[in-house]
Amino acid sequence: MPIPDHVRDHAGLILADTLGAILAGQAQPEVRAMAERHAGVGVPLLGTRLAAPAPMAAFLTGFAGTAVELDEGNYPAGGHPAIHAVAPALAEAAARETSGEALLGAVIAGYEAGSRVGHAMRLRPAAHPHGTWGVVGAAAAVASLRGYDAGRVRAALELAASLGLATSATASLRGGSVRNVYAAAAAQNGLLAVDLLEAGVTGEPGGTAIVFGEVVGSAFDSAAYEAAKGRWFILESFLKQASCCRETQGALEAIELLLAEAPVDPQDVAGIEVATFASAALLAERAPVAPIAGRFSIPFTVATRMLRGHAWIEAFSAEAIADPATRALAAKVRVVEEPDYTARLPAERLCRLTLRLRDGNLRERVVCGTPGDPDRPLPEAALQEKFRRSVEPTHGARWAGMWEMARHPERIGAVAALFGAFRP
Repeated sequence: MPIPDHVRDHAGLILADTLGAILAGQAQPEVRAMAERHAGVGVPLLGTRLAAPAPMAAFLTGFAGTAVELDEGNYPAGGHPAIHAVAPALAEAAARETSGEALLGAVIAGYEAGSRVGHAMRLRPAAHPHGTWGVVGAAAAVASLRGYDAGRVRAALELAASLGLATSATASLRGGSVRNVYAAAAAQNGLLAVDLLEAGVTGEPGGTAIVFGEVVGSAFDSAAYEAAKGRWFILESFLKQASCCRETQGALEAIELLLAEAPVDPQDVAGIEVATFASAALLAERAPVAPIAGRFSIPFTVATRMLRGHAWIEAFSAEAIADPATRALAAKVRVVEEPDYTARLPAERLCRLTLRLRDGNLRERVVCGTPGDPDRPLPEAALQEKFRRSVEPTHGARWAGMWEMARHPERIGAVAALFGAFRP
């Protein structure tokens, strides 16, 4: 199916945003340690001076891309399609020395294939979406770069369906940074699925519906899957400005708006109540045990924003998580489900934050969605600023040229130029 120009243009924004998230993640110590451990002969690893075999490069790139919770997501798909598609597409494009335009086409193909499965399935409540249906998107991205016809693509996706993970939704809430590896493993396995197909391995007939409807999921709507063929999910993406889970960001926007109206001394706070829909209300931990748990904690996100003035990467460092003042303020935040807000999903994603001060005054704000949602898109200048903050610490003033290359990959001849520009 031909890709309209406006879809390609938006996909360029998604690619640039994702590459910024990858570079920010490359600076994390556990990501660096894994990259150095597995460095060797192979394709270049974006944002580093290292190389690795293509499947491992896909893994390491996916690992970096989710390490600081800055990557995009998609509500209709129920997860984060871009990183699952971008990580293997970068590895495959580097191996094949393709063009930037081919890379962009592969990202779109992977994004759409993974999103269609995510949209059609009902994920089991205990499962995290990362690493599940994203493996299908990963395989689709690689198949696109290898020039597969429609039948060959179907075979690759059916094989990939059996190579996803059984993930845990509570790992991140309990401090398990293994959650950041879910998308990495799916990116790697999607690339391996295509290699396996070429080696003669076959998938389970009808495996997509079986795995995602009965194993990892509890239902698969084949009619919805087919009907989604003409839908561009990538146009329905959400993009973030803060280094934390999307479901914390309703409360984050509410406190931002209240503080913009009138500053609040944290010492004057008697208590904060956040009322929101059911899935967001699960992020209620007041004493997170690790950086990833802080990123999935509404109390900590609100507290760290009030005390540090932002919710960027360093606001969720190990030192920030242990800060006594932040923990004391987070202990004053109570998160509850508002059943009416849950009933209004998916049309509205509501959050009400009530700030109770020691002098007895109450201040309240209700928000619907957050900036960066499909119906509240961020201006390109805001996304460019996010990219700068992600890239400038390691690449300095070169970030502006890097943004242009990532934003308009169709202008790049060989993708090797992109990897060269992104070397530290």
